[in-house]
Amino acid sequence: MKVVFTFIFLMFAILNTNAQPTKTFTNKDTYSWMFGLSWVLTDDDGSSFNPFLVQNMHSHLFPTQVTVDKYFYNSWSGEAVLAYSVYNPGKITNEQEEISGSMFSMDFHSKYSFYKLLNRGAIDPFAIGGIGLSMRNNNDELAQPVSLTLNIGGGINFWVSNYIGIQIRSTAKIGVIDFFKKSDYMQHSLGIVARFESLEPGDNEFNKSKYKISKKRKKIKHIKKKKKKDDS
Repeated sequence: MKVVFTFIFLMFAILNTNAQPTKTFTNKDTYSWMFGLSWVLTDDDGSSFNPFLVQNMHSHLFPTQVTVDKYFYNSWSGEAVLAYSVYNPGKITNEQEEISGSMFSMDFHSKYSFYKLLNRGAIDPFAIGGIGLSMRNNNDELAQPVSLTLNIGGGINFWVSNYIGIQIRSTAKIGVIDFFKKSDYMQHSLGIVARFESLEPGDNEFNKSKYKISKKRKKIKHIKKKKKKDDS
């Protein structure tokens, strides 16, 4: 089944990325909040053995996925993901043609990052798992219009600066009501993420200046000249 093959692929990719000598890491927070905006590719063709069949993926011209990530402790964080997809009638959906409409999904995940294990470099692989709710507004009668899903997946952040990165991810969503049937689908995304130490004004460990400039005003002392007394 598509979800099983995807899970095996993601685990292999994460383990392969992490296959290096163990490094010491601390529990210091790497960020406080992370926000993302991404393009979405939805794979809902019903084919079990082609989890990444590009020609059957539904997409949109502009970014339709928003991610909010809150870091908790020791590489663990929680995230909420909102995504909107539009079905292309020219592509296969659940082994059917001429399916049109849209789908909205809302997901809540636990996320584990391998960023610290890789010594906080430019590559930041992660694994996710959680639950979601998918609402289909299309003419596909084989899938549930509203479906609760169990989600597994993973991805990689490529940090191009201390606080801006490019994120790719894949998530397999398994329908709870019709388990491993037509409500299952996959979503892939590509987008930009930004991480912040704090949302409050103040110091940020990602953009601290190396040089401290004192803002205290220095008082200028005026030296009074003593008048010379005339001897006359």
